[in-house]
Amino acid sequence: MTAAIVKGILAGLAYGLLLGPLFFLGLQVTLKQGLRNGLALALGAFFSDAILAFGGWWSSAWLFSLARGEQFQSAMGVTGALLLIGFGVSAMAPRREKAPAMLYPGTGRRRYSFLKGFAINMANPSNWLFWLGLATAARAEAPTENPHYTLVFIGASLLMVLSTDIAKVLLANQIGRRLRPDLPGKIVRSAGAVLIVLGSGMLIKSLMT
Repeated sequence: MTAAIVKGILAGLAYGLLLGPLFFLGLQVTLKQGLRNGLALALGAFFSDAILAFGGWWSSAWLFSLARGEQFQSAMGVTGALLLIGFGVSAMAPRREKAPAMLYPGTGRRRYSFLKGFAINMANPSNWLFWLGLATAARAEAPTENPHYTLVFIGASLLMVLSTDIAKVLLANQIGRRLRPDLPGKIVRSAGAVLIVLGSGMLIKSLMT
């Protein structure tokens, strides 16, 4: 059981430390809307990770084959690219202080952040391949005398990825508190530009496959 925990932690740590689209989206949301919205975004991403991970555990062969298909990769790539570009344009648009509060007050805004994290993670083909591949590998190497090995492995990986996402949000929040009042807005717009670039690259790649 210890081996499953250690391997799961290492796998989750390696994946969680990657600076993918979710990192820049988390930076944008945390600096623009606050810590709670950043944490809601991370939680939404965690739920999509959990669905993919445990979906892979239950039906790894079929789902992994589906995720590797060119049509699936292309469709999910286009969807994820359009989401990234949309979030990026939203971040770079001129800020209106009162409108967001009216559209997404309190809990409603956190729900929106949760859905953003869930959607962008679920529409990322690489995320599908990682979690389904991890579940397949964990199931293949599980000892016959330890039926809980795969679940422990996946659970440790999920908790580690969630921990790294929360750490990124907390770091972004601390950075935002120490910056001059005008700098967080500039960082948010810069993160928006990065999301547009990443989304455009993903869109071109998806349309060419």
